[in-house]
Amino acid sequence: MLEITNLTVAYGPIVALDNVSFSVADGSITAVLGANGAGKTTLVRTISGLVRSRAGSVRLDGRDISRLAPEAIARLGIGHVPEGRGV
Repeated sequence: MLEITNLTVAYGPIVALDNVSFSVADGSITAVLGANGAGKTTLVRTISGLVRSRAGSVRLDGRDISRLAPEAIARLGIGHVPEGRGV
């Protein structure tokens, strides 16, 4: 299970995610929807370890992965493919 708890992410003084919490059960398919600038990419980049949170946690199967390096998180099976204009 992936658990996001009270996640806050900021770029300098600009808060991109404020106190976000949700969980995703094993084997489920989940979509994150929102307008441009709503924080979807920031959320995925934070889960993947590419962006550090100001507060909160990201847990995978009960283990806090919030401060792991991106490559360690990838080895646990979490990754994303960024959108490109050439696809």
